Amino acid sequence: MKTVGIVLAGGQSKRFGEPKALALRQGKPFLFYSVEALRSIVDEIVVVATPYIQKQLLCKEVLWGEDDPNYKGKGPLAGIYSAMVHHEATWYIVLPCDTPFIHETIVKTLKQQADDAFDAIVPYVNGRLQPLIAMYHYRVKSLMYDCLQQGEYRMCTFLSSCRVKQIEMKEEQPFMNINTKEQFHKWIG
Repeated sequence: MKTVGIVLAGGQSKRFGEPKALALRQGKPFLFYSVEALRSIVDEIVVVATPYIQKQLLCKEVLWGEDDPNYKGKGPLAGIYSAMVHHEATWYIVLPCDTPFIHETIVKTLKQQADDAFDAIVPYVNGRLQPLIAMYHYRVKSLMYDCLQQGEYRMCTFLSSCRVKQIEMKEEQPFMNINTKEQFHKWIG
């Protein structure tokens, strides 16, 4: 069972004001926390990012990619699909770049829940599904393509067409994403 980790780092970070992948926690770029959480669990890591971010973070242990030109800037669904098209695997574990408290235990728990009867393994935390910290079977690639072709870019719409295994997780901090400078100052310092 080949597993590829996908780190989404291509967002525009409009609310944050600068690329979140480059923001620092304890002197380390946010992006590297996601890479470290995946490192020992997946066969390879693909970071979907803009050329600017790729140049800023020279990281030889990952493969770099960009959004498919047809879906550039269309959000996480486009980033996941773009990585899946170029990197074959049975399962894909997806993490965003703006969760600097993510850790390996969350990723291990997801991988342990792999079940071919489902299309997606998605944490359920504090009453909410977490589709950007989740695991997707390769067969969802065609469902993603259909959504993108129809101009439907929302993860919740895509998930509604999947067989989803929800995994309840109690620890909230690893799922906390930093979207604004206010959140950054509150949680990072």
